[in-house]
Amino acid sequence: MNQITLDKVLDALKDEPVSIGDRLLLLGLSKDEIKEKFSSDILNTAVYGSSFLKFLQDNAKILADLDRGIPAKELPKDYKNPFDNEAGTVAEKLYQLGINKKEVEKMFGGDILNLSVNGEEFQNFIAQNQNKFLGELEKLATGGAKHG
Repeated sequence: MNQITLDKVLDALKDEPVSIGDRLLLLGLSKDEIKEKFSSDILNTAVYGSSFLKFLQDNAKILADLDRGIPAKELPKDYKNPFDNEAGTVAEKLYQLGINKKEVEKMFGGDILNLSVNGEEFQNFIAQNQNKFLGELEKLATGGAKHG
C-alpha cells in the first residue's frame, strides 16, 4: 500500500464519474492488489463519490485484508530503549527519546537530569511530569507560537 495524502483521499471521493479502480489507486492500493480482489468489470465501472463510499462499505472486509499499515522504519543501529531495565541518567533517557539537549535543559534542572533511573523509574518520572512534557510537545508542534 502506498503512502496517501488528504488530497488523494478527497480526489478519490470527488463527486464526478471516476472508475472504482482509479479511486482505489488514489487511496494507495496497487494495481496488483486490486486486480487480485476485484474483476476488471468492477474496476472499470465509473461511479460518483457517494456510490464509491457505498462500494467501500460493502467491501470493507475485502479491503481490510489488503491493509498492511504504514511500514515501520528500521531502528538505528545505536538505538537504545529508554524504558529498558538498564540504568541511566534522566538526561540520557530523554535524549534517547529524541528530545534535544537544549530543550531537556530548559525542562529540568541538573539535579534531576543527573538522577540515575531504570526504565520503570523513568516511565514513572514521565508520568509524574506529564504536564511539562505535554506543554513542551505543544510548543514544539506549534513552532513556539503562543496561544492566548
